[in-house]
Amino acid sequence: MATFVLIPGAGGAGEVYWREAAAELEARGHTAIPVEIQGDDEALGLPEYASITDEAIGEHRDVVLVAQSMGAFTAPMIARREALDRIVLLNAMIPIPGESPGEWFKVTGAEEARRTANEAAGRSNEFDLVEVFLHDIPDDVKVDMAEGDREPADTPFGQPCTFEAWPDVPIHVLVGADDRLFPAEFQVQVARERLGVEADMMPGGHLVAKSRPVELAQRLVAYLDDGTSSGTFGAAEVGFDLADAAAEMRRVAGGVRDDQLDSPTPCADWTVRDLAVHVFELTKAFTHTARHERADGPPTGGLQLPDAWREQLSRDLDTLVAAWREPSAWQGEAEAGGVTMPSAELATVVLDELVLHGWDLAHATGQQFTATDHDIAICTGLAAAMTAPDMLDSREGLYGPIVDTGTGQTPLDALLGLAGREPG
Repeated sequence: MATFVLIPGAGGAGEVYWREAAAELEARGHTAIPVEIQGDDEALGLPEYASITDEAIGEHRDVVLVAQSMGAFTAPMIARREALDRIVLLNAMIPIPGESPGEWFKVTGAEEARRTANEAAGRSNEFDLVEVFLHDIPDDVKVDMAEGDREPADTPFGQPCTFEAWPDVPIHVLVGADDRLFPAEFQVQVARERLGVEADMMPGGHLVAKSRPVELAQRLVAYLDDGTSSGTFGAAEVGFDLADAAAEMRRVAGGVRDDQLDSPTPCADWTVRDLAVHVFELTKAFTHTARHERADGPPTGGLQLPDAWREQLSRDLDTLVAAWREPSAWQGEAEAGGVTMPSAELATVVLDELVLHGWDLAHATGQQFTATDHDIAICTGLAAAMTAPDMLDSREGLYGPIVDTGTGQTPLDALLGLAGREPG
């Protein structure tokens, strides 16, 4: 079992920021130590932050040092390097020797990257704390965070990060795909240029320990089995990951307006509300499937859409992704909707549901939709198999009649046609 020492970002409220993620790590049998720094104290700066972190490490060994945002300026300055097993930099300001946090913003072009990302997404460039930091955090968690809110002192922003080289341990860079402070593409570039590390991506904004604690804990634990300095998430026992499809479903659901809930969808006789209910049901049902649990029964369509459905669905999708990252989810057979199949085949079905219904929901509400080439290829294989003569009975109810999308279509258009959707 590992010891995770968790460095907070600016403000230093470690106990509050890391609370949920620390609980998830400890539930998996590890030790989690949030570092508490009085970041609003002008008398404290980077050297003091490093000393406080050394005290938190104490006599522990095999430490995974996790540094959030500006915490990356603390990580290379610690003295207890011999205790480290690896470092994880999370939505991090990755420094070079002698650089101050204030200089980092100018040298890396962080502000310009944020403005460019805002313009591409149609967001204002006004710096709104809620929109930048809290956009994907559940309301009840936001209330909890208020108790640890601190205005960061100016002191550390003008101090150099005094180190000669990063500790000689594996370093992983983990990036929130929806980070609005440091856009994902910008973070990937900085990690590559400054560390020679290919960053890993996960759903969530800048404060993923609060918005995605379950998935974050899964990612951190997965790094323990990765001996390289560039941690591509995954395990040989697991066929593929649902994170990209779940992230797109989450994004699309977040863009549905209340006045669109009664609009029609590409799914015959279903409104947007009906489709959202179905996605709720399948997300929960396939989580039971991954755990080899018997659900209460096949989806009934009787679920009412809760008021905070977008936030609840987001949490349920995190749970679904985490459940299918367990190697046991892929073993043997499992049940879904009253049908028993090999677990690996059911994993393909849940990916297909996320991708196609993500497109259905986006199409019905006037949003763009994207899917990875890998996910499209898996779903296309399933849809093509369902066109075989001996599978036509099984196809009915799962897909509509095949639509001819013509020549020169994109891979996504081809998938949609096989699945009975009209891409246009």
